[in-house]
Amino acid sequence: MSDYTASTAVFNDDVALTLTAMDSSVTVDVSDVGDERVLLVVQNNNDSAAVNTASITIAPGGFLSSVLGTLSVDVADGGAVKVIGPLEGCRFKSTGSKLTIGCSVTQSGTVSDVNLGVIKLP
Repeated sequence: MSDYTASTAVFNDDVALTLTAMDSSVTVDVSDVGDERVLLVVQNNNDSAAVNTASITIAPGGFLSSVLGTLSVDVADGGAVKVIGPLEGCRFKSTGSKLTIGCSVTQSGTVSDVNLGVIKLP
């Protein structure tokens, strides 16, 4: 599991979004932002000929709403992009203030062809 560096947005300005190849599981430190202040941007660059859908999972954290379980979002192949969130801190943030994001791909696709960007909102 690798740690992922997020982009931090500011009011009335722009922020560079860095899309980085996914691993099967990454963590994002969200200790410096309030709850409900994180967006995920996922791009699936797997070939669309073989229907290589990416399944993104956000694991439940260590707080009360974690009983609602894992959030799963499918991202179609062929360069499709989805924005996920804002994510509820009481459901997904661990007691160590991290989010755990997983990725798997159907058929013959590869996880490294799925890119993740994380934006921390002000």
